[in-house]
Amino acid sequence: MEYGGASLDPEVRAGLAQTWRTLRVIGIVAVVIGCVAILLPQLFSLGAAVFIGCVLVIVSAFLTAAAFTAHGVGSLLARLAWALLTFVVGLWLIIEPHNGTLTLTLVLGIYFLLMGLTRIAVAFMGRGTPNAGWVGLSGVCGLIIGILVLVKFPSSADWAIGLLVGIDLIFAGWTLISVAQVGKELSRDA
Repeated sequence: MEYGGASLDPEVRAGLAQTWRTLRVIGIVAVVIGCVAILLPQLFSLGAAVFIGCVLVIVSAFLTAAAFTAHGVGSLLARLAWALLTFVVGLWLIIEPHNGTLTLTLVLGIYFLLMGLTRIAVAFMGRGTPNAGWVGLSGVCGLIIGILVLVKFPSSADWAIGLLVGIDLIFAGWTLISVAQVGKELSRDA
């Protein structure tokens, strides 16, 4: 089956036709939260550091539990060391979010470079389909943002995470809204 020049799997078509409203709502919420993050970048920078710290602390508990399924003392000790390191880094981000933003800024700058390239590739592969140009534009913007953050590092750590999270939420929300539009059109065709 063809849609806008691209072949879509029947299951994908049915899924998009059924879930386009939910995708659109999630996209709109992502855009709104992204705008708030851009307006309050310092708050979102610290919030992102604390959130990632909490995630790492929780993950360390799962890593610890999984370590006891290891075969052999060496593997057990290596897994426990990994769990301990994950816990320490998570706790550090929770206790010292200002210092953690430096590392996170570097990682997010690299992330934006890679996500920008990925979105450009997806848009290129989907050329001719509705909204592929918007996905490509978000990829170009992400690529530029990644370069700008890395060029200004480490001074960009004061504001970059909140700003980057906000911008990425807007791009992701716009992508979801675009996909929802395709689903809406597919639901009309069904």
